[in-house]
Amino acid sequence: MPSANPQVAPAATRRPRLDAAAGRGTDPTATSVARMRCDATMHRRLNTVLLTTAVSLALLAALPAGAGAQAGGSRFPTVLLSAKTTQGRFQGSFVIRRFRVRAPGLAVFGRLNGRLRDRRYPSAQRVHNSPFSFTVALAPVPSSTCARIAINFAPRIAPLVGLAAAFGPRTLILRPRRGTGSSTRELLCGVSAAVAVNAPPTVTVHLLNALRLQYA
Repeated sequence: MPSANPQVAPAATRRPRLDAAAGRGTDPTATSVARMRCDATMHRRLNTVLLTTAVSLALLAALPAGAGAQAGGSRFPTVLLSAKTTQGRFQGSFVIRRFRVRAPGLAVFGRLNGRLRDRRYPSAQRVHNSPFSFTVALAPVPSSTCARIAINFAPRIAPLVGLAAAFGPRTLILRPRRGTGSSTRELLCGVSAAVAVNAPPTVTVHLLNALRLQYA
């Protein structure tokens, strides 16, 4: 039966507008929840980086005196590389010794070994344990585990046996090695977390050098 009150119908017509307004009012709340979840995830990652850094520093402190000089980490992954000269080519390897902070980011230092063959020399020239360095950048590796990290070597031109040699870009993938224990996997995951949250370079360098000592 229709209502005798003529004001009921207008009130009913206004109800959808109120409901729509209520629906719009929930958007800021949803946005806030999403931001809170994102912040919580970021905090967990940062805590992981800080915890892993503390572990790595503890590992460094626990090593016996002079352990850092054990063949300079000669068992750490070695990068095979080559370089071109105007009339020849260099082929050899780069043995990683340490990581350092160097503007604008990170650098890896080590020893270069190999042979340079160039028409300007009558015979192949040997390069043995020559100090060398590359600017590097870290990148995550698509994988089901966090214990993977890519070290991208920037190209550079440097003198070798008095000749300018052009080194192209190279990528080194770090992964756990048998016999290094679970701490190596934890450190690799720490480096991955540091890359994910864009941690300060000093933090990343501590983690990388702790890895070098693990492999030594």
